[in-house]
Amino acid sequence: MKVLIVSDNHNERKIIEALPKIVNADLYLHLGDSEFSYDDDILKAFHCVRGNTDFDMQFKDEDLYNGRIFFTHGHLYNVNSSREMLAAKAKALGATYALYGHTHVSKVEKINGVYCINPGSIQSSRSEYPESYAILDTDKNIVTYYSRKHQQIETIELK
Repeated sequence: MKVLIVSDNHNERKIIEALPKIVNADLYLHLGDSEFSYDDDILKAFHCVRGNTDFDMQFKDEDLYNGRIFFTHGHLYNVNSSREMLAAKAKALGATYALYGHTHVSKVEKINGVYCINPGSIQSSRSEYPESYAILDTDKNIVTYYSRKHQQIETIELK
């Protein structure tokens, strides 16, 4: 299964509108800080969670897809300092993957058997990567990062 993962667009509409039209995926996830309302048509292709700058309380704080993919924004799990709490929650749910945003830093870590994956920010990166989104291929067990211009940045094998 191919999963498009995006986060932290902070009210920028065009890139979120374009992604489902440009990228063919089986599942589209938005990890929060869209700053859109829950019922905004721009999010209709996405499963979304609420970030710390999303004020529509209809968004869930976290969700679990297909029993394997736990996703949340990350601010409620203190991901700026550690991903241990995030990994523990995913593991308790039986998930293989814990997806989060919030830090604006693209990152892949394996913690206690759980792959913690951050797609970075599509709007303002805080790392050496440019603004980015990610595609998780659960069949091949790889994560590929792409720039806003849809150019491949890096592919990481999940070992």
